[in-house]
Amino acid sequence: MKVFVDRGGQDRALRMAKNMIASHFNASKNDRAILELKEDSLTRSQRQNKIYWLWLNVYYKETGNRQDVMHEYFAKNFIGGDFHEIELLGEKVKVMVVKSTTQLSTAEFKDYLEQIQDFMNEQGIKLPMPEDLYWQSMGVIE
Repeated sequence: MKVFVDRGGQDRALRMAKNMIASHFNASKNDRAILELKEDSLTRSQRQNKIYWLWLNVYYKETGNRQDVMHEYFAKNFIGGDFHEIELLGEKVKVMVVKSTTQLSTAEFKDYLEQIQDFMNEQGIKLPMPEDLYWQSMGVIE
């Protein structure tokens, strides 16, 4: 099992780890286990991507707003990007280059999913939560 932890979520991660350890020993005949901590350098997972597009499809069905359009909207508003100044027809123009969701780490994509979830909840849109897929996408279980 894996738990993804960020600096602000250490207390939650400790509670989850405690429960995971208890669950492991309840199910295992072995009296030993190994816990490992490592840097999170992974990009978003397939599970995260799957639930993301599932949610965009739900939003489309509820509102008629296309998935590709909402993908761009969410990326621009929740991830942001960098402004670059270019010269166009003799005038200086600022252009925002939005960071691609494919460049997000699993932890960053988890935060992104949480923002989308909050956005949709505020609009009263009920999102499907296939339990394993949801918890895997949030980095709670492997």
